Amino acid sequence: MNVERLDGRIAVVTGGSSGVGLAAAKGLARLGARTILISRREQSAKRAVDEIKRITGNPAVEFALCDLTDPVAVQALIHDLEKQIPHIAVLVSAAGSVGEQGVTSSGIPRAFATNYLGHFFLIRAALPLLNAAPDGRILIVGVMPALIRRLRTVSYSAVGPEMSSTALMNQAVAWKLLLAHHLAVTHPGGPSINVFHPGLIRSNLLSGGTIAAKAIGAIFNRFAKDHCVVVEYLASSSAVTGASGNMFDDRGRRVNLPSIVTAEHADNVWKASVAMTERALGG
Repeated sequence: MNVERLDGRIAVVTGGSSGVGLAAAKGLARLGARTILISRREQSAKRAVDEIKRITGNPAVEFALCDLTDPVAVQALIHDLEKQIPHIAVLVSAAGSVGEQGVTSSGIPRAFATNYLGHFFLIRAALPLLNAAPDGRILIVGVMPALIRRLRTVSYSAVGPEMSSTALMNQAVAWKLLLAHHLAVTHPGGPSINVFHPGLIRSNLLSGGTIAAKAIGAIFNRFAKDHCVVVEYLASSSAVTGASGNMFDDRGRRVNLPSIVTAEHADNVWKASVAMTERALGG
């Protein structure tokens, strides 16, 4: 995968203080982009910024705090960014969780809010900044292609606390694919949007789980990388300019999408996402 310099470009990365987001932010900063990390926790964000600056030698790395599952906080974040930057050239939406319990204040399962709805909140709010950039690119973290092929159903109205963690994760992935499809079709002149599988990236995603989950996470991390090449490729390469509505594996190859990815499903998911946003806003 050939990558190109990103000097003069501005990149925003969610989940940037650890895991896939941190790996992505390192790569974008290494390519010369001004890189802004979005994180919930100030201490971990500061630590990540210092690490990225030290490793890449790029001083243009900063952070902003935001709970992406709160649409009011997301709107405030974008309002602040609009005062500071002229555009967003690359948005890497990499925040995620495994086995997250509980519901948001509007009754949406946190597992779904973190793994899908927060992505929708941010992407929708950031579209004006993305439109302001020539060749703007949106990259959404996905899962391994083998799991993509197993997606069979889309639920528009039954995403609730009664669903299992596995079902919520499956729906989050399906909705991401459909979000990408919808924006690719309805905004052909806007930023490209694609889903990517990061590969095995060093992460603390399982550190808060059961003893078994922690053990699995420790084993995975022994073989994991702290470098997400596919993000660098999709964010910078002229070879994928204009490519939109796709999913790419960790080697930069297009993945065949499941049969659920249709214009009808995509339109319904967009409408359901907007309704969830209004519900979360109290509208």
